[in-house]
Amino acid sequence: MKKKIRRTFEFIKTHKKARIFSIVLISVFSLFFLVNFSRYVKQIIENYITRTERFYFNSDKLTEDNKQFEVNYWSGVDPYTINITVNSLDNNLRGALIDIDYTITCEADSGLSCSLSQSSGTISHTTNTDSFSVVARPTRNFSDGESASIRVVATTSEPYEKQLSAVFTFVVGSYGLSYKIEDNANQPYLEAIISNTVDYYRVIVPFGSYTYNQEIAADVYNALAPADKAKCASAVITLSFDPDEVRLDMTNYYYQNRMSQQIEPIGGFDYVNEFTFGIKAQTSVNIKFYKLDTTLDYTYPIINSTPVVEFSSS
Repeated sequence: MKKKIRRTFEFIKTHKKARIFSIVLISVFSLFFLVNFSRYVKQIIENYITRTERFYFNSDKLTEDNKQFEVNYWSGVDPYTINITVNSLDNNLRGALIDIDYTITCEADSGLSCSLSQSSGTISHTTNTDSFSVVARPTRNFSDGESASIRVVATTSEPYEKQLSAVFTFVVGSYGLSYKIEDNANQPYLEAIISNTVDYYRVIVPFGSYTYNQEIAADVYNALAPADKAKCASAVITLSFDPDEVRLDMTNYYYQNRMSQQIEPIGGFDYVNEFTFGIKAQTSVNIKFYKLDTTLDYTYPIINSTPVVEFSSS
């Protein structure tokens, strides 16, 4: 009889613990479910409200997932300006019905500084767009192949919170030389722009006592005869491209005074697909190319990660 009473007591005691453990376990799972479900419901409600009130905050370069851009062929000495547009448009071009205020910040790696054209802005409900610019400036000397980055963040808190950002990494190409392509969709041509901040020349064809690749100061170069100047260049540039995408404006000065070229036959006609030319010290060069598909935007490096017109220097 005592044994039966003992077993009965132990059964009640054991199952009491099991019941307590079960209650605790169920409570934990219930709490976990409620927290996650409340977040889910909150997100649904916020999405519904933002769609109902038509709240949108987007950008041509900044994204919610912190988009990464690489700016190649940076001179390492010149400031670089990035123009950024923000808008309050939906994908189907519906616009917000309210003004949207936003703030902007930027931070730079060591060796760079960044400045903003404005620290805040307002996207008007009448235009649904606004813009600002960021300038990255070197604060030390960079060598070929070195890189540094800036991060730009745009944030809105009223009526809802949303943050857009991007990282722009500047990679030094040939020191003193920078390259970019400026273009717009529905524009018939693009411009390849080369900037050279180097203040000296090199001999590309030996003459007199000067040897190949010898460095010549700008004042010495300026005193040379025209025939000898033609044998020098501050930098030698090669541009290569696909004539099925873009075609060179062959009236430009640099093609007319080229050092060499390559030709590609297409449909019974010969088209230039590469040419090499020299440029002067401390100068900027604009070369026009006509687009076969005018709806495309070939802007480089911010819009496109690879240029439709390839650049190299020596």
